[in-house]
Amino acid sequence: MVSSISDFVKCPKTDTHNHMNLGMRYASYAPWAGFYIPDFPRRMNGLDEFHAAVIIPYTRPRCKTMKDVQDLFTLTVQDAIADNVKVLEGSADISFVHHCGSVENYVNLVQRVKDKFKDKIDFRPELGMGKTFDIEKIYKWAPELLESGVFNSIDLYGPEVEDGLDKFVDIYKLAAKLGIKKKAHVGEFSDAHSVQRFVEIFELDEVQHGRNAADDPSVVQFLRGHNVALNICPESNVMLGAEPSYKAEAEKIRTLVDAGILVNLSTDDLLFFNKNNSEQCVDLAKTGLFTVDELKAMLQKSYEAHVAAPAA
Repeated sequence: MVSSISDFVKCPKTDTHNHMNLGMRYASYAPWAGFYIPDFPRRMNGLDEFHAAVIIPYTRPRCKTMKDVQDLFTLTVQDAIADNVKVLEGSADISFVHHCGSVENYVNLVQRVKDKFKDKIDFRPELGMGKTFDIEKIYKWAPELLESGVFNSIDLYGPEVEDGLDKFVDIYKLAAKLGIKKKAHVGEFSDAHSVQRFVEIFELDEVQHGRNAADDPSVVQFLRGHNVALNICPESNVMLGAEPSYKAEAEKIRTLVDAGILVNLSTDDLLFFNKNNSEQCVDLAKTGLFTVDELKAMLQKSYEAHVAAPAA
C-alpha cells in the first residue's frame, strides 16, 4: 500500500518533543519574521552547524520581546492543530523570563496561550532548560515556574554528556515532588549507555530522542522495565546527520517498537526540519519497514497513553 499524507492527517496525535519558539512551519514563520533564511531548510552537519548557520544569526536575534515570544508560541500551537495534534507537550525555554521581565509575566504569557486554544488542543507547557544557561538563574527561576502549576513537564537539553548533570538533580527532585513529568535530551548523538545513565540520574519518565538505545538490547530492556517512553524525531535525526537515511532511522524505531517501547513521534523544531508528524509517517512508510496500519497504531497508542495520563 502506497502511503500519502491523507492516510495520517486525520489521526489524532501527540507531539511530545517540540520547542515552542521553533515549532512552527517556515511558511508561518517567514511572514512574521519579515525575512527569509538563505538556503533553508537544508541538511546540516550536527548541532554546531545548526546553531552557527541559523539560530545565532537569524532566529535568536528576531525574538526580543514578550510579544515576540507569545507570537512564536501561538504559531507553533496553530501548526500543531493543523496536523490534528491533540496533545502538545511544548517546551517553553526558561531563558524567556528575560524577555518577559519577570517569572510572573512569563507564567501569565504561557497561560494565555494555553487558554486561547483550550477548545482545540490540550497544550501542556513544558519548562525547557539549557545545560549551558546560567545555573544561578535556573535555581532562581525554575522553582517558582514549576510551582506555578502552569508547567506539566520539564526538559533539559544541551551537550549529551554526564558532566554537570549533578547541578540539575535538585530541580528534577522538585519536579518529581510536584508530580511533573521528567524528560531530558540524550541518545540522539550519544550512545545507548548514556540514555540509561540519564534515566537513572534523573529518574526520567520520557527521553527526548533516545534513539541510540536501540543499539544495546540491555538498555532497551532497561527502558521497557522502567516504562520509559522515547520521543523520537526522525526528520530531525536525518537532517542533522545523526543518521544517513530514513531507512536507517526507521530500523532503530522498528527495533524499539518491536521490543515494546512506547515511541512518540515528535517534530523537535518544525521550523528547521519541515516535517510534521503526518509527513514523518509517510516517510517511515516509504522505507518499507512499517505499514500504514502499523504507523496509525503507533500514533493511536501514543495518543491513548497521553489521554490516559492527563496533565497534572
